[in-house]
Amino acid sequence: MADSTHLETPQSFVSDSSSPGAEKPGITVLETPGQPKYGFVDYRAAASPDSHKKVPPMVIQIIEGLTTLKRIPQDGSNLNRSLPLVLLYDNKGLELFDRITYLPEYYLTNCEIEVLQSNIREIAAEIPDGSDVIELGCGALRKTQLLLKELDQVRSGITYYAIDVMPSPLHKSLGELAQRFNNISFVALCGTYDEVLHHFKKDVRPKTLLWLGSSIGNYSAADACDFLANIAEHALAPNDAVIVGFDRKKDPGVIMDAYHDSQKITDDFELNVLCHANSVVADAVAVLRGDKTPDPSLDGLFDVSKFRYTGDYEQVLGRHSAYLQALEDVVINWPAELLPIVKSICGSDQNLLIKRGELIFIESSYKFGPAVPEILARGCGLLHCAEWSDSRDYYTLNLFRKPPATMSPLPATMNGIESIEYVGKGAPALQHVHKLQALVKHPKTLRQPSTIPRISEWKHLWSVWDVLTLEIISRDHILDRPIDLRHPFIFYLGHLPAFADIHMSKAESAPLTEPAIYAEWFERGIDPNMQDPSKCHSHSTPPSEWPSIDNILAYRDRVRARIIGWLELHERNNGKNTPADTARHLWMSFEHEAMHIETMLYMVLQMDPACTKSPISITFNPSDGSVPNVNWISFSGGTDIKIGLANDSESALGNAALPRDYHVFGWDNESPQTSVDIQPFSVRTQPITNGEYLAFVSEKLKCCADPSVVAEKVVPKSWTKLASGEYGVRTVVGNPSITTSEASLWPVFVSQTQAAAYASWCGKRLPSEAEWTHAARTYHLAMALSQIADSAANPYDSSNQESVDKYLDRLLTAHGICPSELEWPPYDMLVPENANIDFAHWHPLPEATDKTIG
Repeated sequence: MADSTHLETPQSFVSDSSSPGAEKPGITVLETPGQPKYGFVDYRAAASPDSHKKVPPMVIQIIEGLTTLKRIPQDGSNLNRSLPLVLLYDNKGLELFDRITYLPEYYLTNCEIEVLQSNIREIAAEIPDGSDVIELGCGALRKTQLLLKELDQVRSGITYYAIDVMPSPLHKSLGELAQRFNNISFVALCGTYDEVLHHFKKDVRPKTLLWLGSSIGNYSAADACDFLANIAEHALAPNDAVIVGFDRKKDPGVIMDAYHDSQKITDDFELNVLCHANSVVADAVAVLRGDKTPDPSLDGLFDVSKFRYTGDYEQVLGRHSAYLQALEDVVINWPAELLPIVKSICGSDQNLLIKRGELIFIESSYKFGPAVPEILARGCGLLHCAEWSDSRDYYTLNLFRKPPATMSPLPATMNGIESIEYVGKGAPALQHVHKLQALVKHPKTLRQPSTIPRISEWKHLWSVWDVLTLEIISRDHILDRPIDLRHPFIFYLGHLPAFADIHMSKAESAPLTEPAIYAEWFERGIDPNMQDPSKCHSHSTPPSEWPSIDNILAYRDRVRARIIGWLELHERNNGKNTPADTARHLWMSFEHEAMHIETMLYMVLQMDPACTKSPISITFNPSDGSVPNVNWISFSGGTDIKIGLANDSESALGNAALPRDYHVFGWDNESPQTSVDIQPFSVRTQPITNGEYLAFVSEKLKCCADPSVVAEKVVPKSWTKLASGEYGVRTVVGNPSITTSEASLWPVFVSQTQAAAYASWCGKRLPSEAEWTHAARTYHLAMALSQIADSAANPYDSSNQESVDKYLDRLLTAHGICPSELEWPPYDMLVPENANIDFAHWHPLPEATDKTIG
């Protein structure tokens, strides 16, 4: 018989409850004589002391799902009734699912075990000593124990938290594990994700969350992103990790067999939802009635024999959906005790008719393409740091970490992952595609998310800047000057706020932020032509001694407060009567700060790595020998091609009210709009990689009398010589070898002179500004339009010799749009989410090695 002792809640979880009057759940340590202890915390709503006073949330969800027809799955086309997914996992459901994992058709478990067994040392190496390992939906722990065994041997101070919805399996599993692994502490957390994750807290101990199996597949991509983003924001500290399993897209027959096994155990598993629903409802009715013994046969809702399990697989979306289908007309008789609740939910307390053949949605299981983990990471504020796969590439485990700041802000809507199939093809998500036709016909009908950077976007930008200047660069090195034609780092701490303050003061005819002398000291940096007034503006005269860091940061904070104050007023007025000149200067300051992140990164990379601090732990993947598939696309060009912006005349707008419907600010070299003639040309769609450029460098070094002189000219500053003699790529998270790591597939960063030399060596040239602008805007718009339903049957094919601009003209004409009258939308509105265009990882990302365009 177990003894129990009430102790405090475990460190990684707060014990307060959002339920008024609810007691704080504590940790109960269960101990059977002769066996080790493990902790148990019951977070279930039914476990709270006041649960007898109200109908459990699960019953309300059952009623809502049955009485409401809604589009579910969300990316489906039919309206269905539904039942909560959690009903799958009572004691019987967990036992049935465990049996499913041993079926020959159910490939997932064996694939995951293979991944764990083959990579267990690498995975365990990502979990530091003194960590909390928290598993979402632990089940029978058949797979997790492989990782726990390794951690028990190579790590110390590990506490393993198992989250699941039913107490009995938790007690069984953790009682056994606590006996086997003496170097790990065990705590069971009983409840749904929502019930348990509410109690997470961060900054206590390092955390690694495990979301194994294919649980993420129960969520659409957008919902999965929301779920992970919520965890990242509220539960994870910088460098904490999440390991997630992804079931890959594969032969539809393999997937259908896995969910429709010959022994029909999956049928029993899905139909058990009805049995569990009957028990949940009967329990609630018994409490309301004051009975001590619930009777599911009397108070339950379903006759299970009148339903069957069915499912389908949508190959394009990679989604298997499970339903329960009525075999005949079924009448749901609501227990009298629930009638007031039923009426309050659906407006009627009449019995519910489910017609023969009608479907009740239970769950979706999404399968994912190889690009999804990276896109998902960018959408939820995490970094995709490592991936491990089985031998058939059916299944992958993916390591994500929370960085101190992300280079890309979280999108307001999950543009790019709602429809995973289309993301990988380089087009916007389907929910945005239907707007494109209106956009190209009438650009003002589709406003940008914000003509002025929002407060959240400013704060995100500042978070990146602060990590770079105050964490990666230590205070001991803030006066360093790694590049002669740049001021020391401390200058830039004052330069950014001074630049913004000068421009806001100018636009508003208002005083400078104090101390006003900072505007003079920090206005402009160093320029090669700064001594020649015919080529360059006058530049700042720096002080004989720089102000203290604390004084500069206080000045920075006052300027930031000024910006926030202006934006708050703008938002309170809903953008009415916003002066265009002020908005322009604010945009200029925002882009100026974003550009200087690149400046600072470039300067930091010229420092001794021992003088910098990496913002996050990164594992670089080894090179697999892949090379990018070179793909060239052609453009016809033409005469009188418009370059620049037609509607952004600074002098014409002045300080008049900013147009509220649609406006795009440009740089001074984008106005006035000009016309150019462009000859036919072709462009390679992928950047040149470090590996390709290394071949150029190697040949140049072989063919010269003095390699040191040639190396000075052709070896980019973004490279460094490693102790092994190989070249590595400089990053703030390490210097991976170009020869032996994934860095061989990263885009190379070179000077204009080096780029031109490489192009010449290949028998090519660099594109002109006009060619590049024309190619970028026509390509992205053409690829986006090609995904509209009536264009999708005619995708662009670079092998058929049709130029991109002619293909675009053909698409526009098919949509009733005259190409010569097109008012161009900003092409960056149509850049797909998976485009390799930023530093989402604080380092470059490998180029694609498949034959997709983009």
